[in-house]
Amino acid sequence: MIIAPSILNADNLNLKNEIDEAVAAGVDRFHIDIMDGHFVPNLSFGPQLVSDFKREFPMTNAEIHLMSDNPDDLVPAFVDAGADIIELHYEAMSESKINYWFDYLASNGVHAALAINPDTSVEVIEKFLPKISQILVMTVHPGFGGQGFIANSTSRIKEVRKLAGPNVPIEVDGGINDETIKLAKQAGADVFVVGSYLYEDGDVAHQIHLLKEKLTK
Repeated sequence: MIIAPSILNADNLNLKNEIDEAVAAGVDRFHIDIMDGHFVPNLSFGPQLVSDFKREFPMTNAEIHLMSDNPDDLVPAFVDAGADIIELHYEAMSESKINYWFDYLASNGVHAALAINPDTSVEVIEKFLPKISQILVMTVHPGFGGQGFIANSTSRIKEVRKLAGPNVPIEVDGGINDETIKLAKQAGADVFVVGSYLYEDGDVAHQIHLLKEKLTK
């Protein structure tokens, strides 16, 4: 089980300290949301942040959640910046494009993952399974942090687990807290993106500890 803090809801002016605190609490992967203002109606980070992150935390994985329909420019840029995992949205491009970029990531030693929105049929994952090392099931509509966990997400996670088999990690993103993390785990998720819940009380390490307790019960 992996907790992957999303830095979208962190304090940007105190970001390094908050990452340090999470690493000290045992975190070895961070989820970095990349929004282009077109595929989703919001803007966030760019390749420079990822490059800086990998310089400061070279042993910590940078997971790039690419919410963009401009992979031609952005995928190579984030590969060059040092991304360890890049997640492409099924809804953002054609299936042939997805396959092209998955092959590109493999040839550059970067793990590939497929992300699907709440309204996308889970069956689309089947044709990409040979090329991916993870599936991201969105449990909110992408674009903004702080949203509530969509109620039917657990049934979708179960469907994805059935289609993907036992060995492909399933990540969930959106509305994850000390209650919904249990629901997602029971449904078959292995990786949990957590944003608002981690940062809301100012004690990241304490919140991570609480979530780890929930995952072991």
